[in-house]
Amino acid sequence: MIPPVKKFEAISGKFKLAFGKIFTHRGSFKIAKLLCEELSKFGLDFSIVAHSNSGSKIELLEDRNVVHHEQGYRIIVRTERVSIVAGSDRGLFYAIQTFKQLLREHGFEIPCLFIEDEPDFENRGFMLDISRDRVPKLETLKKLVDLLCELKFNQLQLYMEHTFAYEKHEKVWKDYSPLTHGEVMELDEYCRERFIELVPNQNCFGHLEKWLAHEDYKHLAECPDGFIFPWGTASGPFSLSPAVPDSLKFVEELLDELLPHFSSSKVNVGADETFDLGLGRSKELCEKFGKGRVYLNFLLSLYKIARKHGRTMMFWGDIIKNHPELVAELPKDIVALIWGYEEAHPYWEECALFAGSGVPFYVCPGTSSWNSFVGRIDNALKNIENAIQNGKKHGAIGFLLTDWGDNGHPQHLPISIVPIAHAASLGWNGSVELSPEKLLEQTDVHIFKSNVALSRKLYVLGNLYKKVSVQIPNASMYFLTMMLPERFLESIKAMGEEDIKKMRENIEQVEVMIQQLRSIRDKTDLESWINQIINNAEMLRLSMEWIVLMNEHKDIEKIPRERWGSFEEEFEHTLKDYEKLWLELNKPGGLKQSAEKLARVLNLRTRN
Repeated sequence: MIPPVKKFEAISGKFKLAFGKIFTHRGSFKIAKLLCEELSKFGLDFSIVAHSNSGSKIELLEDRNVVHHEQGYRIIVRTERVSIVAGSDRGLFYAIQTFKQLLREHGFEIPCLFIEDEPDFENRGFMLDISRDRVPKLETLKKLVDLLCELKFNQLQLYMEHTFAYEKHEKVWKDYSPLTHGEVMELDEYCRERFIELVPNQNCFGHLEKWLAHEDYKHLAECPDGFIFPWGTASGPFSLSPAVPDSLKFVEELLDELLPHFSSSKVNVGADETFDLGLGRSKELCEKFGKGRVYLNFLLSLYKIARKHGRTMMFWGDIIKNHPELVAELPKDIVALIWGYEEAHPYWEECALFAGSGVPFYVCPGTSSWNSFVGRIDNALKNIENAIQNGKKHGAIGFLLTDWGDNGHPQHLPISIVPIAHAASLGWNGSVELSPEKLLEQTDVHIFKSNVALSRKLYVLGNLYKKVSVQIPNASMYFLTMMLPERFLESIKAMGEEDIKKMRENIEQVEVMIQQLRSIRDKTDLESWINQIINNAEMLRLSMEWIVLMNEHKDIEKIPRERWGSFEEEFEHTLKDYEKLWLELNKPGGLKQSAEKLARVLNLRTRN
């Protein structure tokens, strides 16, 4: 099951499930009703009673003397009855998710058994980036919540920079179809009913380029005329400046409007990757007090705003960790988010730093879906294992699996499904060694609900990044050569014969995979999932074709017109499919910007 249970004992015999009654106390009626709804999906008609002589087939019981953990539960399946016991409604809810998976695996004849279960981590979160062009529709987000609650996640964050419809700031979000106030409240309620905490996530320091590009906000920027990133590319205004008093007033006004729409006791203020700090308006402050001290002082001011709202402040720990002498000065009711997305990220060191200072922290691995088209699955699985194992060892109070959308968010959600399942499994029960084969099998059964081995196909596609000699941190070479073609032209031209040979083999493998996906699409109810995977696989194939073309001809103008025309036609067809899929699942704002990023290769030829 996903996640695997802590304790499982088989008992002889089988329980034959048919129509009947569910016994529960009135206080757990809502949970019993949820179970009725789940059973009805299997064609089973059950009623709910509260008198013990009812001859019930299933009983839901709350008893804190039997189950001490607030999220724990027991399931006892006997030949005559199923008994589900927990110490709270939350525990009963998780038990129902497990019972649902038992039904899915065994049908109406469930083997008699005893399950005792509780989570390793109290807080199990998933974060979806909705600020890199793609903002999902409310219905899409609700389906994501349905998936997360079955996998026993209990927190969801939607990463926002400019994608909430702040009333006085329409010029910032008008082209991006942001979440509205009402949509956030509706989603918050939907999450609460499924024991998921919708945590507000608004970056309040760096990554505010969509705001600071406008003249009305540029006076708040650290570098109003832009700066150069550490890797050499130019950027416009990026971070708020701690040297500008109105920066904090701006943040406070945003949070005053945003936070009342969430019932969560937390807020994630971001504060990561402040690359330009000390390069502009705060240069003199940083020279006088040190960059770390200036950063910490601004962070503590954000903390005061969060406390004003009665919220626990969460923040990304990547900047303060560079100033270990300051970590101990962080408040002890703050939550640091330790992140790193490569399989060998030094989580052991970073967890020890925050644990040693008594600062509560989450570990935050990633799905490795972004900057890739089809993911880097082996990297993701090892990154998740590294983070969760070290987090557990050093006393992390939770984990937050991150799913970013860099460079236009062209990857569809199915690309992240296997890493999501893996994090759910390890975050709940890290004592079970879940092989990739078993993980893929269980993902097919409980997420795709199919026997067409869709997870295996995702796994194969998601590991093609390893089949070339060029490896790029936090990205796939295939993706970057397509999305940033001018920067990588010389690298493509310099690729050796062996890499190009493998590239041609990869193209053939992807073409076969696409044909297989098309052949099973109409035989299942997975059409939407499969169409999204095909679309991303087509992007991967086109990126490989682009590499081969440029390596062979060296100059884009020397590519024969016929070959370029064929490439261009296939590309435009893939873009049309992308736009169609986007509009089915996401809001229209941001599509134009994302599609333009994808089409940079075509524009390169046009410009020349």
